[in-house]
Amino acid sequence: MSFSIVGKTAIVTGAANGVGLAIARHFVQNGANVILADMNEEKLKEEVGSLRNEAGSAIFFSGDLREKLTQANLLSAAIDEFDRVDILVNASRQFLISDPLNSEEDSFEKLLDQMFVSPKENNKEIKIK
Repeated sequence: MSFSIVGKTAIVTGAANGVGLAIARHFVQNGANVILADMNEEKLKEEVGSLRNEAGSAIFFSGDLREKLTQANLLSAAIDEFDRVDILVNASRQFLISDPLNSEEDSFEKLLDQMFVSPKENNKEIKIK
């Protein structure tokens, strides 16, 4: 049994920096085809450019993955470019500065929505069947 990722296709979310970027770099260096996904398009372009001479290949996808349409477009882009998806790494996260003494602050709810609530489309929650 082989654990090689050579020729495998991976989508890595949160790939503009931090853990997501480190994983994406590692995958490309080890021969995988990687779609780096994040909302920071400028940083993604820079990172994909730095991965040009590695063993695998890399493309980027920029968008808000909390939106169902964006998720569908990401998957479509991956299949269009590499014909399949073998690996998904969800390293997307968000940090928000908040004031715990301000009762009007909604940063906590935003973070909970990002981590635990299903995507929303047209401001309506999408129910998973």
